[in-house]
Order: sequence, then structure tokens, then C-alpha cells
Amino acid sequence: MKKLLKYCNLPIKLISLILLLLAVNGCFSIKPSTNKSGKKYFETFFVGDEGIQYFIKPFLFKAEKSSEELILDITFRYKNEIKDSAIVNFSINSSVIYKDIKNFKLSNSEIVIRSNNVELLFNEKSKKGFTSRYSTKFSLAEIKEMFTTDAWKAVITNQNKMTIYKPHKKAIKTINALREHVFVLM
Repeated sequence: MKKLLKYCNLPIKLISLILLLLAVNGCFSIKPSTNKSGKKYFETFFVGDEGIQYFIKPFLFKAEKSSEELILDITFRYKNEIKDSAIVNFSINSSVIYKDIKNFKLSNSEIVIRSNNVELLFNEKSKKGFTSRYSTKFSLAEIKEMFTTDAWKAVITNQNKMTIYKPHKKAIKTINALREHVFVLM
């Protein structure tokens, strides 16, 4: 009789162990809710007394009348008050090489900001044509004003032509997320 009870008790212990393992496994497989912090659109770095450095990840603009693309990113520092400039870097993917830019302009329905001091960083040949990388500076207050609306337009003027770029659908989403998670802090 003792042997029979010993064998009957073994499956109960085994079943209890299996149920316990399934319950524990179920707890670990539950995913937390999505974090809507907007962090996929920007990165932050603590820079001591200067506050936080923000890097706005590149977002895409498409030319209105050609297949050209403009990819723009922004870097700036902020701590309690706006007192610095923002570095705006952009790349132009085109079938023609951009060796010199006379003027770079960003605008929305509220503000127009422009720079005549656009510095060429590099040009490189790619499979689809050329990539031209440029850098300029704008006032951080002006950049903040750009983020009041998502109806952006970028205009590049060089010796030969003026090209107008509009934000891609994903860029509009990026602009809105940045307004809600970064520029609302200013």
C-alpha cells in the first residue's frame, strides 16, 4: 500500500511542477505597454552645466518636381532657457552633384528662416547618383518656431536652380512627435 501511495504522489508532484513552470513562464512573456516617449525620433546626452544635448534624428523631405531627397538632422543644447544656436545638417541625394549652395531656407506657415552661410561637408558618389552633405546654423528660437506646425518646406538655391522639398509622411509624424516631446519643454 505504501508503494502504491508513493507512485500516486509522484504524478501529482510532477503535474504541480509543470503548472508552476507554465505560470512563471506566462508572467515573463507578458510585454509591457508601449512607451510613447518619442525617443525613436531623438537622442539626448547630458552635458553637465550646459544641460542636455539633443540630436534630432534624420528625417526625409522629397523634392516637388524631381526624385531628389533631402535628409535633415538637428543638434542643439538646452537648459532652462534658449540661448544658443542649432546646427542643421542635411544631405541631398540627387542625380546631379551639389558643389555649392547659395541659400538654404526652412519655412512653415508661421516663420521663414534662411542661411546664406551653408558649408559643404562632403560629396560622394552613390549607386543612384550623388550625396552632398551640408551644415549650417540657425537660432534655436527659430528652430523652436519651426516646430509649431508640420507644414514645412525646405528650399535650396544654387547657381543653376531653386529646389523645393516637402516633408515625407513619416517626417510629418516626426515633426509632431518632436513638438510634443522635445520642444514643449522650452
